[in-house]
Amino acid sequence: MMERKRYTNRYKGVKVFLSKRLHYKRQINKILYVLIILVFLLLLKRLNNSLTSNIIQIIDRGINHEFSFKKDGKKILDYSKGLLKLSEKTLEVLNIKNESKYMPPIEGAIYSPFGQVKHLDGSTTFNNGIDIIPKEGKEPVAIEKGLVTKIEDRKTKGYFVTIQHENMTTVYGYLIKVYLSEGEEILSGAKIGTLGTNKDGNKYLHFEIWLDGVPVNPLEYVKFNRKL
Repeated sequence: MMERKRYTNRYKGVKVFLSKRLHYKRQINKILYVLIILVFLLLLKRLNNSLTSNIIQIIDRGINHEFSFKKDGKKILDYSKGLLKLSEKTLEVLNIKNESKYMPPIEGAIYSPFGQVKHLDGSTTFNNGIDIIPKEGKEPVAIEKGLVTKIEDRKTKGYFVTIQHENMTTVYGYLIKVYLSEGEEILSGAKIGTLGTNKDGNKYLHFEIWLDGVPVNPLEYVKFNRKL
C-alpha cells in the first residue's frame, strides 16, 4: 500500500500539469473559433449588411429556439399540406393527374405537327402549334372557358384569335370569319369562327397552346382521335 501511495504521489504533479495544459488548449481553441467567426462576419458585413444581419438572426434563432411539438409540429404539418396542394395543382394543370385531356378544338387529321418543319425546298421553320384538316364542320370551338384577348388579321393567313384561360393561352388561326370580340368572356365549347384563308381558301385550323409564354405541343394536352 505504501509503495502504491508513493507511486501515486510521484505522478500526481504530472497529471495536474497535463490536465491544466489540456484545459488551456481547449480555451485557446474556443478563442480561435470565436475569432474566426468574428472575422467571417466582418467580411460579410463589408460585402452585404443585410446578408450579415440575416445570418446573425438565423444563428440567434437556432441557439435560442426551443422546439415545441405542438406549435412547430403544426407548422410543419401545415407546410406539408401546402406542398401537397401545390403538387396537385401542378399535376392538374399539366394534365398528369388522371391523364385526362381537353377536347379538341375541331375533329380532324393533323397534317402539320408541332416543332421544326422541313419544307420541300430544304428550308425549315418552327411551327408553334399544329395544323388540322377538319373531318367535318368548319367551326372550331374553345377547348376551355376563358377571355378573348386578341383578334388579329394576318392578311393571307386569315384571322387569329387568342384566348386567355386560367392556366394557359390558346390560339386559333386560319379563320375567314370570327364570331367573337376582344374582351368577351366565353365558355368551353364556344364557337370561334369559320375556317378559311384569304390566300387559297383552304379549310384547316392552326391551333396553339402556350404555357408561361412558351409554346407547347398541343398533342400533350388535347385528345385527338385522328392523325395522318
